Amino acid sequence: MADQRDDEANGNLLNERILDLLIYIPAGIAVSVADEIPKLAVRGRERLGVRVSSARAVGKYAVNAGRNELVRRSRGLVGRTGDRSPGGDPSSHPASEKEGSEDATPPPGPPSSPRTWPARGNGHVPAVSTLSIPGFDTLSASQVVQRLDGLNRVELVSVRAYEASTRGRRTILNRVDQLLDERS
Repeated sequence: MADQRDDEANGNLLNERILDLLIYIPAGIAVSVADEIPKLAVRGRERLGVRVSSARAVGKYAVNAGRNELVRRSRGLVGRTGDRSPGGDPSSHPASEKEGSEDATPPPGPPSSPRTWPARGNGHVPAVSTLSIPGFDTLSASQVVQRLDGLNRVELVSVRAYEASTRGRRTILNRVDQLLDERS
């Protein structure tokens, strides 16, 4: 009789273990996971949030820089074929008629590459006196860039057209392009 009770006890114990393994443990895991997921998300944000934000910012910058570089290079191709004389002499460029002014100087480039004039856009170059930045020609590129944020889209387009047709300072042109992209 004692053997029969031991067998029943072992059978009940086995049944309990099978129930634990197949029902109660998975249910307990599911409940625990449901409680822990929000906590895990918070911990992940605490540890990786700054890195993810930085990576997104770097990614956006890289995409914008790549797009701007592509636009710049495509304009450079148009500038080489459309704005230069057949002999490649920059003195035949309309801006060179202003002898002795800074506007007659082509933009700097690496010594091994030919110097090209900036693309001229639609051909309309506003007068410097109509620009929304007083004393534009007397300001350095960094001084101009500081004043660009306060300009509206039309004013930015005028600044870009003037700068592209005169000195072609990349710092100014790139910042204007960024602002125009943001405001489109």
